[in-house]
Parts: sequence; C-alpha cells; structure tokens
Amino acid sequence: MENRLLLAFVLSLAVFVGWGYFLAQVQGPLPTQEPGMESGMETLDKNAQALPRTGSAPVGSTPSVASQSDSSQPAPAMPAPVNPFPGEEVLIQVSTGKTHFTISNRGGVLKQLQLPRFKNDAGDLIDLIDNPDHLTPALALQANDPEITAILQNAHYKPSTTSIVLDENNPEGRLTLTLNHSSGLQVTRNYTFRFNDYLIEMSTQITATPLISRNLHYQVVLGPGMGGKISSQTDYIVFSGATVFNNNERIENPPEDIIDTSYFKGDLKWVAFQNKYFGSALIPEQGTKAGIVFKEKDQTFVGLEFESVQSSANAQYLLYAGTKELEILESEGHDLVRMIDYGWFGNKFAFLVKPLLKVLAFFYGLTGNYGWSIIFLTIIIKLLFSPLTHKSFKSMKGMQKVQPYVKIIQERNKDDRQKMNEELLELYKKHKVNPVGGCLPMLLQIPVFIALYHALFFSIELRGAPFMGWIVDLSVADPYYVYPVVMGATMFLQQRLTPSVGDPMQQKIMMFLPIVFTFLFISFPSGLVIYWTVNNILTISQQYYIYHVAKD
Repeated sequence: MENRLLLAFVLSLAVFVGWGYFLAQVQGPLPTQEPGMESGMETLDKNAQALPRTGSAPVGSTPSVASQSDSSQPAPAMPAPVNPFPGEEVLIQVSTGKTHFTISNRGGVLKQLQLPRFKNDAGDLIDLIDNPDHLTPALALQANDPEITAILQNAHYKPSTTSIVLDENNPEGRLTLTLNHSSGLQVTRNYTFRFNDYLIEMSTQITATPLISRNLHYQVVLGPGMGGKISSQTDYIVFSGATVFNNNERIENPPEDIIDTSYFKGDLKWVAFQNKYFGSALIPEQGTKAGIVFKEKDQTFVGLEFESVQSSANAQYLLYAGTKELEILESEGHDLVRMIDYGWFGNKFAFLVKPLLKVLAFFYGLTGNYGWSIIFLTIIIKLLFSPLTHKSFKSMKGMQKVQPYVKIIQERNKDDRQKMNEELLELYKKHKVNPVGGCLPMLLQIPVFIALYHALFFSIELRGAPFMGWIVDLSVADPYYVYPVVMGATMFLQQRLTPSVGDPMQQKIMMFLPIVFTFLFISFPSGLVIYWTVNNILTISQQYYIYHVAKD
C-alpha cells in the first residue's frame, strides 16, 4: 500500500508540474482587439489638430503658397507649428523610503516607480513602470471626448513642489497638481504619501462647467507596465496581468473578448496589474462608480470610472504599488491580500500556505536567514507528525513479520479471493497490524508538501533570500544541483531502511523513485529541496531508532 501511494504521489507531482508548463506553451497571447476608446499619445496625434486655437493653422496642415504659374512672386514663409500644450515638463521626485516615484507635471502621470529593496536579474532596481510602446501612461486621466482626453494627458499642470523626501521625522508629504485650461477645464490632482507605505491617497477634482454640453465622463487608468520585470526562471505557471476583485470574486485578465470598455460594478474592492512578486492596484473610495477594463492596441488596461455631475467629477481613491508580501497586504486591508495567487492547485491549500509563511517569518525574525528558517520549520512539522510516523513505521515493521504468512495464505487461496481476504483479516487481527497503517502519515504530509511548495515558489519573502555558500536565492533552483543529488541520496538510504513489502516488481519500481525524484527536484526552488532533504534525514533517524534501537 505504501509503495503504491508513494508511486501515485510521484506521478501526480510530475503531472502537476508538467501541466503548468504545457499550459504556458499552448496558451499563447490574448486575442488582439482594437480598443473602443482612444487615449494617450495616440489620441493626441489624432486629435491635437482639432483643439481650438486662434490665429494659427492646425498642426500638420499645409500652408497656402503662391500659384506656380506666377514664378516671379516668392513663396511666403511657412508659419511655425503651434504647440497645443505650451509649457515645460517638470519631473517631481518623491522618496518614501520603500518607493521612489517620478511624476510628470505633463498629465500628472507616473513616469517611474522604483522599489529600492529589490533588483532584477540585471542588478538594476525594480521599476514597476514599463511602457516601451508609449501607450497610455500610469495614472493618466481620460474622458469620453478625445479632445478632453488629449488635454488631461498632455497639458502641463502646476506642481505645488518638485521634491518630497520622507523619513521618520517627516512621515507625510503632499503633492498637488493644478490645471486651468483655456477651454474652461479645471483639474486638481492631490497625492498624499507616507513614509515606508506602499499605499498612496489620491483625489481628483475636475470642473468643466463651460463644457457641460459635451456630457463628459472621466476615468483614471493603469497600463500593463505596472507589473515590472522579474526573473523568468520557473515563472511558467505564474499569472501576470490585469486582475479585478469584484463581488468577492477574483477575475484574471477580464474579459478576453474586449471590444469596448467592460464595466465592473457592485462590491468592487480593486482593479490591479500584477506579476509573481509585485502589483499595483487602484482602490475606489468616494466618487467612483465602476471598475473598467479596456484595450489599447493589443494591451489590456484597468481603471476606475468617476461619478460625473454636469461634466464635473470629484473622486477619492487609493493606489497600492509595491510587493505582494503577505503581512504587508494583510496590514493594508481592502482585501489586497487577494492579489496573492498560488495557482489553481495551490489556492486549494491556501489555508496551509499562509500559516507556513507566518512560521517562516517568525523564525526569520530569530535567525535572519530564511534557509535556517526552513530547517526549523521542517523540524516543527516533523515533530507534529512524529507520533503518526512512529505508528506508521511500527505498522510496516509488523507487516514485514507477517509477510511470510501472507504469501502462504495468498498461495493457498489463489482461486478463492473471498476466503483469502477473510484469512488475511484474521491474520492482521491476530498480530495487531494494519496494512494501511503506513499510509496515513504520508497522506497527511502531501498537503503540507504542496502548501510549502507554493509558499516557497510564489512568495516574495524568499525572493533573493540567501542561505549558505552558492545558494544566493532560495526561490530558484540550485545552480549546481548539489541539494537535489543529496536529497536523492537520502531518499535512497531511507528506502534501504524501509521494510520490503509487496511483490518483487513493485520493489524494483520503488528503487527507481530516488532517481525520479532527483531529476524532478532539479527545477524546484532550492528552499523546497532543502526542506525535503532535512525531512528525509529526520525520517532516517526515526526509522533507525524504531527498527534498530527501540524494543518491540
């Protein structure tokens, strides 16, 4: 029974990992749809000519010239193009400790959002802004009128300051951007930052009384670049993209067949972009009526739509932009913890993942090293399962003793299966052994293993966390395969100490399992391999004590 269960576990694990890789290979990109709303620089290019101006030709128009037949008259000089958005771009620098923002007064958008605690594979600081195609920038405002959108995103706002540096003595800073446009559009954008806080309070007031006939509606949006770039190793089963949390339902990349704007109303908690370790979310408060999802070119955008009264709006909302650390997301509230996704399989065991992460964080606070935290966690888990494991080994030892009698009964009743089962039950009852007694501890440890796998694989807490020597990141595979080989060796030794139960064919299959596990664990996070190796060593010690030291 134990051998078959272990074999089934290995095959299930292989299918679990292989299926994620297969989906990543065949899923492909989302279908390309043209957006129903123009925005950003594309809108400016198409509509800047239509903006009201006095005494100048539209940008891109061809000036009149003298008739070619009158060659004696010199052609008049071409008038210089008129900039529809005069002014100079000013970049406002904001440092909160955990984050560094660069905000442009042109549209009040985010140009850069760096996280000084983290670096990418190239050794550069993580920047959550990645917009190489120059699509609509992060935190841009847009309207249902292309001309107004062009003003909102390209006019130069007046900043209240050009630099904010927060620390323990100066824990809060405020930036105000104001715009008074000749069209009658008046906009005030407020940003409130706090020291070492990923959450930003924001408010937007838009007054457009002279434009009331246009029946304007407004939105604030986040683009696809708000996830940042991370390591590509083992990311094939990790979701990255747009997410909406509405009516207690987490909706990923919604929806796939966007033609125009999709709206999400009801109990909307947030709209977000995220990847494996980082995320950004817009959280509605007052003056917002829906979450939105739309496409620009082939990229998906999310945002919030404001409530508008007579073409004016006054909205308060929050921006979370930072890491997906469990404790931070739980402390920030707003159900931001639901941004964490452990994959379809891992979410089934999320009730175990979170406690394991909390225990790891506790030991990290004591040791300052997540590698040792994993080892201490392994010892705790082993102690908890020790009584069941002891009972399992005793059962297997008892089964080994009665195995000769089992073979005699099977041979004697090979043509009468019912009688054979009756005699086997009598034999087990007489010797007080249970043929399935060795299965229970393994069955109980499988969910713990799966939960720990997802805790180590998906959680940013272990990203870049070193252990000893060549292990500089416990969230990625051992580059020299040392720990997988050691793990395979300990598994082989464990099998040698385990009583042989079952037919010879099963025993031969079981002998190959350490090799299978070794190759399977080569691509696993080194933290998980360390857990399994230490668990094997502790199990070997317990086996040796039961089989060679303890008395019957």
